Amino acid sequence: MKNRIIIISVLVFSLLFSGVQSFAQERVEEIVGEDKVFSTPFCSAAIGWTFPFGEMGNRYEPFMNVDANLGWKTGQNFLYTLEFNFGFGVDNAKQKLEILSEIMTTDKQPFVISDGGSDAGVVAFNRNLAFTGKVGKLIPLMKSKPNSGLMLMAGGGWLQHQIIYQATLEKAPQLEGDYALGYDRQMRGLSLNGFVGYMHMSKTHFLNFYIGLDFSYAWTKMTREYQFDLKGGDDKLYQDAMLTLKFGWMFPFFGRDTDKIYYY
Repeated sequence: MKNRIIIISVLVFSLLFSGVQSFAQERVEEIVGEDKVFSTPFCSAAIGWTFPFGEMGNRYEPFMNVDANLGWKTGQNFLYTLEFNFGFGVDNAKQKLEILSEIMTTDKQPFVISDGGSDAGVVAFNRNLAFTGKVGKLIPLMKSKPNSGLMLMAGGGWLQHQIIYQATLEKAPQLEGDYALGYDRQMRGLSLNGFVGYMHMSKTHFLNFYIGLDFSYAWTKMTREYQFDLKGGDDKLYQDAMLTLKFGWMFPFFGRDTDKIYYY
């Protein structure tokens, strides 16, 4: 019986020692050798600050953007991405007073009357949706970092933007449900897009990011047949432009082939 206990104890100790040794090896591994160009699919999340121009600049103050992207980096450093973008501001609609003038008071500081007869505290902000496909090229700036460098992208897609109204103090029935559609200036159309920046992909694939300037130019038309303040629709073709300072974090699915050494 004692012999069995001793044998079992020795086996357990051996397994534990092996596990600790393996863990220690993993903790002190070091990647050596030159980095190599590799091909990998990736996803990324980005945040940006957008400055609108053209007709969009007439309607909105600068606003935030968030992106969710899928992409592929080839072994020749070509880049392909599909991007979804969501833009939003904070009470940044410049034309709020003009558009809502018929349902606002005539005071020096006009406001929308709530269902209780007081100030409804209405704020108005933009909401943008965009889908874009891009192709581009990564140009390494250092021989030792063939997967990092100048990032050039171009593409096209679809853009929609509109004004969202929100009562912050009391209910404003005249801006709820279908009524809100009569004031929202929803626009939709095709867009062209370009990006210039820097992309970094690390050897250990923990530090992967890009930063740069994104430019969009779109041709949009109003989707609503009737806007209350216009007493009709608007068939004009408008030109919208956006310049966005963007930072993105990348998550590659495959990493480089690495050479490793271990310290015991």
